[in-house]
Amino acid sequence: DHRDLHSFPTRRSSDLWRKWHKKINQNQRRYAVASALAASAVPALVMARGHKIDNVVEVPLVLNAEAEKCDRTKAAVALLKSVGAYADVEKSKKTKKLRAGKGKLRNRRHVIRRGPLVVYAKDEGVFQGFRNLPGVDVASVESLNLLKLAPGGHLGRFIIFSENAFNKLDDVYGTFRKLSRSEEHTSE
Repeated sequence: DHRDLHSFPTRRSSDLWRKWHKKINQNQRRYAVASALAASAVPALVMARGHKIDNVVEVPLVLNAEAEKCDRTKAAVALLKSVGAYADVEKSKKTKKLRAGKGKLRNRRHVIRRGPLVVYAKDEGVFQGFRNLPGVDVASVESLNLLKLAPGGHLGRFIIFSENAFNKLDDVYGTFRKLSRSEEHTSE
């Protein structure tokens, strides 16, 4: 019978075979983010990740609240040089290479090592000031991502906080003594 030929399932181009996401329990996710934040305060782990923090005063680096108003890349570079953190950006800049494989044809032409992560509480131009620096990522303290805090699964990213963002960490993530006050970090 001719219908027997069509009884097996055919593969369509719209079929999704890959598992792009994996569900992880919310508590485990929060624990991982808190652990990654804690690891960023240990200089040995930050240096083991390859960050250049020899001239940095403290780890994690906390800048005054005026850093959030730094809306030009030139001002951002001057700020990083003044606190001794620009060496890490230079390290990232030197690692820009052509990607191996077909990604070159798919708008992922270059790869670059990760530099510092700049964390702010309120964006008053800080995102635009730092976004164009090679290897530098910018994130809000309320939406810190594990992929940004521990790229490649390696703990100890060099994080530069604004003073307001650092003070807001306890409100967002809580402490041993008090619960988080943020909406998305409270237990349902």
